[in-house]
Amino acid sequence: MSLFDRKITVDIVEEGDRLHINGRLEDTRSGVALHHIEVEMLMPVWSGEIEEISGAMPSHPLEECVESLESLKELLGQRIVPGFSEVVKSKVGGAVGCTHMASLIMNMGNASVQGRGAYLRTHMTGQQESEAMKAYADDLNLLDSCVCWREDGPLMKRWRNQLGQP
Repeated sequence: MSLFDRKITVDIVEEGDRLHINGRLEDTRSGVALHHIEVEMLMPVWSGEIEEISGAMPSHPLEECVESLESLKELLGQRIVPGFSEVVKSKVGGAVGCTHMASLIMNMGNASVQGRGAYLRTHMTGQQESEAMKAYADDLNLLDSCVCWREDGPLMKRWRNQLGQP
């Protein structure tokens, strides 16, 4: 039997020019449900600002755990950009929140980057897509964030060629 198992799932659905992000964290300890935390966010694709957020804790080890759901309102108006994880830790983690819920939300923030990219690729083509993706990459400080986004890599070279830049 597994001593501990954690599952985090994030599902992102397009709603017009907004993303509806659903996250779920489920922990089991020695085969018994420990945490089941659900968080929903709504954010515009272009700004990445959290317009709506709510949560539930169908399973929790202590009754006091549900008090941490109040901390979610502190994320309203926050943008999911570099530094978001630190904002989540300070506003939803620690003594006012829940480290497990904060972990879920940080994962949701990371996944939202992929959701925003998928939206742009679905709705834009050619040079329009390249311009939008370049602006998006600049906004999220993606340049040199991994091997694919490196300054001298093939992705950046393709975009520069499409945009007529050296």
